[in-house]
Amino acid sequence: MRRILFAIVLTMTFMTGSALASEYEDMDRCLGRAVVARLVCKDVDDVQFVSKVRDNLYLFSVFYARQEARFIVGVSSKSIRVQGREFLKLTKTIPYNFDDNSKCGVATFSSPECPTSAPIVCCSEKTVEDKLDDKFWGRPIPDLLDEDLKKALEMYKEEQEANPDGKPAEGTEAAPQQ
Repeated sequence: MRRILFAIVLTMTFMTGSALASEYEDMDRCLGRAVVARLVCKDVDDVQFVSKVRDNLYLFSVFYARQEARFIVGVSSKSIRVQGREFLKLTKTIPYNFDDNSKCGVATFSSPECPTSAPIVCCSEKTVEDKLDDKFWGRPIPDLLDEDLKKALEMYKEEQEANPDGKPAEGTEAAPQQ
């Protein structure tokens, strides 16, 4: 009976949150792990990710209260909800903020049993496009200008070789003469 009640409560609890869930699973798992660690006043390395129950619902394991305890963590777009499987009274909802530019989630949460109160910050891994963008903008401007100039000169040279008489190719306009 207790398990059925637990399943019903769990389903109702996370039903509304999953509809507004985030798309950054690595960040969600990091936030869930850090919140569980803060909740039981353990180091983040002591909390182990067990499995993904379904979208934005994760299972973590930690040694707590002289036994192995499992915690179910649901991450929605604005909050993190933690519920202990063995400790049903241990249920918390922690709001967090997501920064679109840095793709990081920040949760400010403290537990009375735990002296640590620094914000929990977890960032999503950058996509290939973001990495290329960082690589491009991380270079000095003179290098970017030199690269553009070389490309333009190569294109001009190819056009001159294709049309040695100076007439523009079909469908292009003639460059103004100086």
